[in-house]
Amino acid sequence: MSAPTMNSTSVLTEHLQYPAISLVDDIINAVNEIMYRCTAAMEKYLLERSVVDGEDYTEEVRVGIAKLETLLESSVDKNFDKLELYVLRNVLRIPQELLDANVFRLAHQRDFEVIDDSQWEASGRDLQEKIRQIESAFNLHQQLMKQIRATRALHSDVLKFKKSLVKVLECRDSSLRPVFDSLKPVDDSLRLITTQLRQLYVESEEYGSQERIDSITSRAQSNRTTLKSRSHYIDTRARAILNNSTTTYESRPSRIEIQDPDLSQLDIT
Repeated sequence: MSAPTMNSTSVLTEHLQYPAISLVDDIINAVNEIMYRCTAAMEKYLLERSVVDGEDYTEEVRVGIAKLETLLESSVDKNFDKLELYVLRNVLRIPQELLDANVFRLAHQRDFEVIDDSQWEASGRDLQEKIRQIESAFNLHQQLMKQIRATRALHSDVLKFKKSLVKVLECRDSSLRPVFDSLKPVDDSLRLITTQLRQLYVESEEYGSQERIDSITSRAQSNRTTLKSRSHYIDTRARAILNNSTTTYESRPSRIEIQDPDLSQLDIT
């Protein structure tokens, strides 16, 4: 079979979450590790018995083990290179015809949908509507935060006024006592003022809410736009009529020739 293409390799890597060649490399590394353990065990065994008939063959054992290790490495590389080519071309490979036909789908692509132009436009409209709703929510949030800040400032002013009023009502200063006595009954007056202020507040909230103010403002802006467009139309039409009248007047002859009457046709007796 043909060698794997770049597209096939990338799709397979995305599916396995690791490159396919790394699997073959792990197999080769595992075989090499077993081979090195075998040669190390053989070397240890032979070095323990390197003295024969009083002669030390330690150097010969080490040289022989090194040659055996080199031979085994060459054999493993040669045979596992063939395994690598076979696995990459026949096992860890996606047929190119499946990729060309767009029928190969990964696990995380199962819920993908191919939409047409109408669905794309509908999605765009839905997105724009969501953006408009978010902008409206942000504007409402800003208005609410502005009202909260104004309410907090008003609350602070009310607390200051309350403290001042309590000080006045306690009348700790003896010089203000006659003035305070002359203002009685202060409680009834304050209760009446409080009731009237509460009524004014309720009426202002009923007839001057933020929604009503926004509605009146938008209508005033639309009326202003209508008046501007109507004034512009009237001004344009008036200029056109004046220009037409001027052109008609200029096209008339500047002099009127008066011919003498034919007196021969008159019957004078």
